Amino acid sequence: MSSASGVVRRGDHVYVIGDELLELACFRLSDPGPGTLRKALAGELSADPGERAGQKADLEALTVLPPVAGAPFGTLLGLGSGSGPGRDRAFAWTLTCDGGLAGEPRPIDLGPVYRLLGEQIDHLNVEGACVMGQRLWLLHRGNHSDTPNAVAELSLADVMESVHGDQTIDVVELAAIRSYDLGELDGIEVTFSDATPLGDEVLVFTASAEAQDDSDEIRGSVVGTIDVDGHVQRMRTIDRQHKVEGVHATLDTGVLDLLFVCDQDDPELVSPLLTATMPLDGSFEAP
Repeated sequence: MSSASGVVRRGDHVYVIGDELLELACFRLSDPGPGTLRKALAGELSADPGERAGQKADLEALTVLPPVAGAPFGTLLGLGSGSGPGRDRAFAWTLTCDGGLAGEPRPIDLGPVYRLLGEQIDHLNVEGACVMGQRLWLLHRGNHSDTPNAVAELSLADVMESVHGDQTIDVVELAAIRSYDLGELDGIEVTFSDATPLGDEVLVFTASAEAQDDSDEIRGSVVGTIDVDGHVQRMRTIDRQHKVEGVHATLDTGVLDLLFVCDQDDPELVSPLLTATMPLDGSFEAP
């Protein structure tokens, strides 16, 4: 796949979504062979780039919801960006004990809450999602000069009830919105691209600086952490040749083990899968 935008790892399984796909890409770390594609959302996409842009769900955020009765090992949740018509769709897929997929995906309607967010955030573009405490955080990419990065917090209890109930995320589930300034790289604003939780107290995010002109030149990406109170704890730059679009992180004895997927904005280039490590406490890397 060439348009990777989100990644989740559970056991030996790695799941990747792409903003040009209606399928979920499924890989096994123990298997060096190709992965498989499984249909996640209904519909078909045209081979014509112009038509395809108006048809795609623009899947940008992939995360895992906590266990509930009937889904004791959690649920994989993939969300559209909300950046245009038809991009207010999501899917929920129950996970098995080994991290596999159980049954078929369920469609989730994000329309009500995305319409409300669109009234408060110009050029809505949800790029990341993750559970923090008792809320589901949605990360908006502020890649327009008049629209900053933002985090919208939804009531986790209400979201869980909706995902496993009427399958519609409603406006009453929105609890708070706040904006973020992540600085610049080479004069280009750094904007959110994904997020993943560490427990329910720390969020690992990625963000990129991409020129908003005809060049769409990538100036670099960063990885950082935000605590449950919403404060950015640290940021570190990533190799500038990659535009990081998705992240999965685990914590092992104070060290973050990171998995990144990238989108090089070229349909002829396969999306890279990268690994990295970083101390959770930034003071250990201070000069």
